[in-house]
Amino acid sequence: MRVYVDPELCIGCGICEGEAPAVFSLAASSVAEVVMDPVEADHEEAALLALKDCPENAISVIESETTASPAADSADDAEESPTDYILERKKEMKAIVDQDLCIGCGICEGIVPEVFSLQNEPYAEVLLDPIPEEFQDATREAAEECPESAISIE
Repeated sequence: MRVYVDPELCIGCGICEGEAPAVFSLAASSVAEVVMDPVEADHEEAALLALKDCPENAISVIESETTASPAADSADDAEESPTDYILERKKEMKAIVDQDLCIGCGICEGIVPEVFSLQNEPYAEVLLDPIPEEFQDATREAAEECPESAISIE
Protein backbone atom coordinates (compact mmCIF):
# COMPACT_ATOMS: atom_id res chain seq x y z
CA MET A 1 0.00 0.00 0.00
CA ARG A 2 1.15 3.53 -0.75
CA VAL A 3 -0.13 6.72 0.89
CA TYR A 4 0.09 10.37 -0.06
CA VAL A 5 -0.20 13.57 2.00
CA ASP A 6 -1.58 16.56 0.10
CA PRO A 7 0.55 19.50 1.31
CA GLU A 8 -2.19 21.93 0.24
CA LEU A 9 -4.65 20.34 2.67
CA CYS A 10 -2.37 19.29 5.53
CA ILE A 11 -2.44 21.67 8.52
CA GLY A 12 0.41 19.98 10.37
CA CYS A 13 -1.74 18.86 13.30
CA GLY A 14 0.42 15.77 13.92
CA ILE A 15 -2.42 13.28 14.30
CA CYS A 16 -1.01 11.05 11.56
CA GLU A 17 2.47 11.09 13.08
CA GLY A 18 1.01 10.21 16.47
CA GLU A 19 -0.95 7.26 15.08
CA ALA A 20 1.63 6.00 12.58
CA PRO A 21 5.07 7.46 13.42
CA ALA A 22 6.83 4.92 11.23
CA VAL A 23 4.82 6.16 8.22
CA PHE A 24 4.38 9.93 8.75
CA SER A 25 6.68 12.66 10.07
CA LEU A 26 6.57 16.42 10.65
CA ALA A 27 10.25 16.65 11.62
CA ALA A 28 11.45 18.19 8.36
CA SER A 29 8.42 20.31 7.47
CA SER A 30 5.36 22.11 8.81
CA VAL A 31 3.19 19.55 7.01
CA ALA A 32 3.24 15.78 7.29
CA GLU A 33 5.48 13.80 4.99
CA VAL A 34 5.37 10.10 4.15
CA VAL A 35 8.56 8.48 5.42
CA MET A 36 7.68 4.85 4.58
CA ASP A 37 6.82 4.31 0.93
CA PRO A 38 5.42 1.79 0.34
CA VAL A 39 3.87 1.22 3.74
CA GLU A 40 5.00 -2.11 5.17
CA ALA A 41 2.20 -4.56 5.95
CA ASP A 42 2.63 -4.33 9.72
CA HIS A 43 2.11 -0.53 9.57
CA GLU A 44 -0.86 -0.48 7.18
CA GLU A 45 -3.52 -0.55 9.90
CA ALA A 46 -1.96 2.45 11.70
CA ALA A 47 -1.64 4.34 8.39
CA LEU A 48 -5.31 3.70 7.57
CA LEU A 49 -6.31 4.88 11.04
CA ALA A 50 -4.32 8.09 10.48
CA LEU A 51 -6.07 8.54 7.13
CA LYS A 52 -9.47 8.09 8.78
CA ASP A 53 -8.68 10.53 11.60
CA CYS A 54 -7.08 13.27 9.47
CA PRO A 55 -9.26 16.35 10.12
CA GLU A 56 -8.53 17.85 6.69
CA ASN A 57 -8.72 14.62 4.63
CA ALA A 58 -5.17 15.37 3.48
CA ILE A 59 -4.10 11.72 3.42
CA SER A 60 -5.09 9.37 0.65
CA VAL A 61 -4.27 5.85 -0.44
CA ILE A 62 -2.61 5.69 -3.81
CA GLU A 63 -4.45 3.06 -5.80
CA SER A 64 -2.28 0.44 -7.41
CA GLU A 65 -2.01 0.39 -11.17
CA THR A 66 -3.24 -3.18 -11.31
CA THR A 67 -6.96 -3.77 -11.28
CA ALA A 68 -8.88 -6.40 -9.38
CA SER A 69 -9.64 -9.62 -11.13
CA PRO A 70 -13.20 -10.08 -12.42
CA ALA A 71 -13.71 -12.73 -9.74
CA ALA A 72 -13.20 -10.07 -7.07
CA ASP A 73 -16.27 -8.26 -8.39
CA SER A 74 -18.52 -11.28 -8.00
CA ALA A 75 -21.42 -11.38 -5.57
CA ASP A 76 -19.53 -14.00 -3.53
CA ASP A 77 -16.91 -11.37 -2.68
CA ALA A 78 -19.28 -8.54 -1.72
CA GLU A 79 -17.28 -7.59 1.39
CA GLU A 80 -15.34 -4.33 0.97
CA SER A 81 -11.81 -3.95 2.26
CA PRO A 82 -11.05 -1.12 4.72
CA THR A 83 -9.07 0.59 1.96
CA ASP A 84 -12.10 0.54 -0.38
CA TYR A 85 -14.24 2.09 2.35
CA ILE A 86 -11.72 4.80 3.13
CA LEU A 87 -11.16 5.67 -0.54
CA GLU A 88 -14.93 6.09 -0.93
CA ARG A 89 -15.18 8.12 2.28
CA LYS A 90 -12.41 10.44 1.12
CA LYS A 91 -14.50 11.47 -1.87
CA GLU A 92 -17.23 12.94 0.34
CA MET A 93 -17.01 16.59 1.34
CA LYS A 94 -19.33 18.75 3.37
CA ALA A 95 -19.36 22.55 3.46
CA ILE A 96 -20.77 24.48 6.41
CA VAL A 97 -21.57 28.20 6.49
CA ASP A 98 -21.45 29.90 9.88
CA GLN A 99 -24.52 32.15 9.73
CA ASP A 100 -23.10 34.40 12.45
CA LEU A 101 -19.96 35.12 10.42
CA CYS A 102 -21.36 35.26 6.87
CA ILE A 103 -21.91 38.81 5.61
CA GLY A 104 -23.68 37.75 2.41
CA CYS A 105 -20.98 39.13 0.10
CA GLY A 106 -21.67 36.46 -2.55
CA ILE A 107 -18.04 35.57 -3.29
CA CYS A 108 -18.72 31.87 -2.65
CA GLU A 109 -21.78 31.92 -4.89
CA GLY A 110 -19.73 33.61 -7.60
CA ILE A 111 -17.04 30.94 -7.43
CA VAL A 112 -19.31 27.88 -7.25
CA PRO A 113 -23.04 28.68 -7.66
CA GLU A 114 -23.80 24.96 -7.81
CA VAL A 115 -22.88 24.72 -4.12
CA PHE A 116 -23.68 28.13 -2.55
CA SER A 117 -26.70 30.43 -2.88
CA LEU A 118 -27.85 33.71 -1.34
CA GLN A 119 -31.33 33.64 -2.91
CA ASN A 120 -33.31 32.51 0.15
CA GLU A 121 -31.35 33.93 3.08
CA PRO A 122 -29.20 36.98 3.88
CA TYR A 123 -26.29 34.54 4.28
CA ALA A 124 -24.91 31.83 2.01
CA GLU A 125 -26.68 28.49 2.01
CA VAL A 126 -25.09 25.20 1.03
CA LEU A 127 -27.11 23.58 -1.73
CA LEU A 128 -25.36 20.21 -1.99
CA ASP A 129 -24.49 17.76 0.78
CA PRO A 130 -22.20 15.99 0.21
CA ILE A 131 -20.33 18.14 -2.32
CA PRO A 132 -19.85 16.20 -5.57
CA GLU A 133 -16.22 15.57 -6.48
CA GLU A 134 -16.38 17.87 -9.52
CA PHE A 135 -17.15 20.89 -7.27
CA GLN A 136 -14.74 20.12 -4.42
CA ASP A 137 -11.80 22.21 -5.64
CA ALA A 138 -14.04 25.22 -6.29
CA THR A 139 -15.67 24.76 -2.87
CA ARG A 140 -12.25 24.81 -1.20
CA GLU A 141 -11.43 27.95 -3.18
CA ALA A 142 -14.68 29.58 -2.02
CA ALA A 143 -13.82 28.77 1.60
CA GLU A 144 -10.34 30.25 1.17
CA GLU A 145 -11.68 33.41 -0.50
CA CYS A 146 -14.42 34.03 2.09
CA PRO A 147 -13.45 37.38 3.71
CA GLU A 148 -15.02 36.38 7.04
CA SER A 149 -13.81 32.74 7.08
CA ALA A 150 -17.45 31.73 7.44
CA ILE A 151 -17.12 28.55 5.36
CA SER A 152 -15.65 25.41 6.83
CA ILE A 153 -14.98 22.15 4.99
CA GLU A 154 -15.37 18.66 6.44
